[in-house]
Amino acid sequence: MNQIREAALAALEKARRFYGLEEPVRVEIDCSLRGKMAGQAGWRVRRVGAKVAATDFRLRFNLEAYHLHPEEMLTDTVPHEVAHLIVAARFGPGCRPHGPEWQAVMRDCFGLNPKRTHSLPLTAARRVERDFIYACKCREHRLTSIRHQRIRRGKTLYRCNSCGELLSYQDQLL
Repeated sequence: MNQIREAALAALEKARRFYGLEEPVRVEIDCSLRGKMAGQAGWRVRRVGAKVAATDFRLRFNLEAYHLHPEEMLTDTVPHEVAHLIVAARFGPGCRPHGPEWQAVMRDCFGLNPKRTHSLPLTAARRVERDFIYACKCREHRLTSIRHQRIRRGKTLYRCNSCGELLSYQDQLL
């Protein structure tokens, strides 16, 4: 974990000097990421008057990926995730994740080919599959937990493609 932290801090300092950022970006760094993702960048969005800014920056890395491929993690994944933070700090949190700003940081600051995804053979994190049974007047539908939660929170409604009726919750299969 120390090597990942040192690589991330070095990349942040390199970007700070390259872009002339006045203060270093403070970042929480942890290695709690699991599954097929090698790294992840995140931040909170804060409104300052009419302006939107990114704050509370965080980098997460996958230790399994580091143990399997330490060189690629340090030379590709760490700068990839740091580039996301630099874009959010310089241009605001509304930029496309792998848009032209991010690509420019990857090429110009880090001298890397801007690739969206890694090619590390990682195993998926444990997933618990749950089906939620919804019904309309013509049949039953099995919805994922994501769709179930969207309905539960009032974010969306789903209709049957055949009869057009709104789906109503019936039961959960474990």
